[in-house]
Amino acid sequence: MAPVITDINPNSLKGLNKDNNNICTLEATVITGLEDIAGDECREKLGVEAVLARGRVFIDVHISQVPQVLKLRSVDNVNVVIFMVKDYNLTQTREHCFEQLYQLASSPDWDKGTMVWSEVLGYHHDPTVTTTRPLVPHTSCPPRPDIDLRSLKSTSAILVNLPDHVIPKHLRNNDNEGNNEREGDNEDSGPKILEESKGPKFRISCNRAGTTHTFGSPEAARQFGAGVNDLLGWPVALKNYDMEILLYIDTNFVYVSVCLTREPLFKRNLTHFGPTNLKATLCYNLVRLAEPVCGDVLIDPMCGGATIPMEGSLTHKGVLHIGGDNFGQAVKRSRDNIDHLINNKGKTHLLTDITRWDVTRLPLRSQAVDAVVTDLPFGKRLGTKVDNRVLYYRALVELARVTRVNTGRAVILTHDKNSMIRNIKKVHTLWKTGVSRTINLGGLSAVVYTLYRTSLLSDPTITVHYNHAVKREKQE
Repeated sequence: MAPVITDINPNSLKGLNKDNNNICTLEATVITGLEDIAGDECREKLGVEAVLARGRVFIDVHISQVPQVLKLRSVDNVNVVIFMVKDYNLTQTREHCFEQLYQLASSPDWDKGTMVWSEVLGYHHDPTVTTTRPLVPHTSCPPRPDIDLRSLKSTSAILVNLPDHVIPKHLRNNDNEGNNEREGDNEDSGPKILEESKGPKFRISCNRAGTTHTFGSPEAARQFGAGVNDLLGWPVALKNYDMEILLYIDTNFVYVSVCLTREPLFKRNLTHFGPTNLKATLCYNLVRLAEPVCGDVLIDPMCGGATIPMEGSLTHKGVLHIGGDNFGQAVKRSRDNIDHLINNKGKTHLLTDITRWDVTRLPLRSQAVDAVVTDLPFGKRLGTKVDNRVLYYRALVELARVTRVNTGRAVILTHDKNSMIRNIKKVHTLWKTGVSRTINLGGLSAVVYTLYRTSLLSDPTITVHYNHAVKREKQE
């Protein structure tokens, strides 16, 4: 597991030094648990060493290399970091914290950030900061807790730190207690944006973690955004914005970055979606874990929308990727997705194909496959955990038959850890367990298992009884 972000030393990132005009520090977000794979890809394709943190990696690259970073297959989003500090005092009173967040706007390297942002996204006007208006010391934007905290939940860790008069009305024990705010006042006392304001329209998105703060994420975004507006004169636009500025706060660890991706990089390949499609970045990471080489045959026996075969065939040339599924609609979706890549995106040399089969009775000869990469049913949207106990066992036995002994490997993703562990033990003579890693899939904890084929061709003690297996498992 990668270290937490507060363990990073900002001085180790050369791009944060304003004297290094040609070097910038980029933050690439990744799926939590797969940071080392993104680091390996950065080393392989960019020739740089990445600093790993949980859910992200940081790299120092020459500004001319930024377009290459956007072509990485393992990362979800890319941002250019323009400020980072390890000990920023945000544990005092609300008023002091608001002043700190407002004054924070004068710290980032706006010149470097806007230059990289404009080159990547093609902003037609010159966004370079030429003039600034110094911020008045010991000031802040007037807070509006009635607006910024109205979505606060009762489970929020900062609720106990807030003064009674700023706690949202729906969370108070007494609706009339401390109700001194004019909630009927519709005038937003935030930064006043003049019509003649020039520069890119921007918005602030704040991601805050910690239990000691006396303010919420929207309040932090309001103060920092007001500082940026007063300092640079850029207009604020929460919807139709040109630039998204990200403010990250973890207790006293703070950094500011500018988003370089209009939409996540995992939104590629798919045009026909099913109920449980995997992100393209996750598919790339899974295929990379299987370490396919030219001439290998790699299968995904439960391919769904063919996300794994498509991503594998795009990134690992010379490897034959075969996908299959037992559900007719899934096979049709897979074929439509592949046809879209071939016909509309010019990927005419994809070594991939789709067929309909049953994972427990594959129409393949023994030892015909070099690697297996698949995600098994989680038992959430598709299937149940009771059914998984039977399916996982049958699948592992059949995959052992078609996979080459000694050199065969399997990379399997599942959320149903109990069923997987139970069945791996049953087939331990056919599969030996490698490194398993826990990953975060949108708040859902899943595990990626790496299995290696043993030298045993078959085990006569392992049998599959198709007629009575389900009934026996349910009785157990």
